[in-house]
Order: sequence, then C-alpha cells, then structure tokens
Amino acid sequence: RNSIDKALSFAGIKSKKKTHINRGSSARMADILGVNEDQIRRQGRWNNSTMNGAYLTTLPREMMRMMAGFSTNARSFYLARAALDPPAALCKKVFPKADEWYDRLAAHQQNPDNGDPIESTVAVDAFLKTIMVLRKTFLQDSVFMMRSQPNHPIWNHSLFSDPCYLE
Repeated sequence: RNSIDKALSFAGIKSKKKTHINRGSSARMADILGVNEDQIRRQGRWNNSTMNGAYLTTLPREMMRMMAGFSTNARSFYLARAALDPPAALCKKVFPKADEWYDRLAAHQQNPDNGDPIESTVAVDAFLKTIMVLRKTFLQDSVFMMRSQPNHPIWNHSLFSDPCYLE
C-alpha cells in the first residue's frame, strides 16, 4: 500500500482509494471510450448494481454527447475553439488570483508548516486546476460566442478590448 501511495504521489494523482484505484479507473476509462457495459462488467466480474454503483459514473454519456452537438460515438470529436490558443498573459486576466492561490497551495503542499492557512485538500487542488482550464476555455469560446451574440453586455468588459484579446 505504501508503494502505491508513493507511485500515485509521484504521478501527481490524489486519491483516497489506493487498493481499488485501478479497478475503478479502468472501468471508467472503458466507459468513456464507449465500451459496452456488458464487456466492462465481464472484465471486472461485477454484477450490474456493483459496477454501476461503485465503478462507473452515473453520467449519461451518449445523451451528453448528443446534446453538445457531437455524434454519440465516443471517438469523433472536433472542437473548433481548441485551435485557438490564447496567450498566457491574457489567460491570467481571467480569474487573476488563480495563479497566486495555486502557487500558495503548491508551496503549502511542499512545506505544510510554512504558516499559510490555506487548506491543502483534493477538492482545493482540483478546483484550482479546473479554474485554470476554464479561463482558457472561456477565452476560446468567447470568440465564437461574440459572433453569435454580438450585443451581449459581457463584451463591454475591458478584457474584450485588451490588445492581447484583439490579436
């Protein structure tokens, strides 16, 4: 168990479940890739309630793909916005304190006795990482949303007249 802890820590993976992490993650990865639930169940030798209750998410993936405008096939995605790569300087203007908080969290994780009262939890770490991804996604999506909703009041924000944004 200690070696599993060390391996997960080295890889930057935070999880309270150590011994069954591979069983659950392999089932979820197969589900994300569109593998039939019967095949996943057979691989793990689970009954239906165990597999759905403990190892798979309850997300209706096919429905989510369809509602997002994609094929229900898990292998065909194209996001036009992904071709846009906003400059780091512009990203830092969305949720500008995120970098500071992330640096504080990293410092606290390296040295828990550094006097910073920030809580070092899996949730805080995941939240900050999500915020850092969402600011880039927000900027990428804004280019397309501006075309479809040109009169929306959000475009009056100074961020959208920033020279970095206008490039």
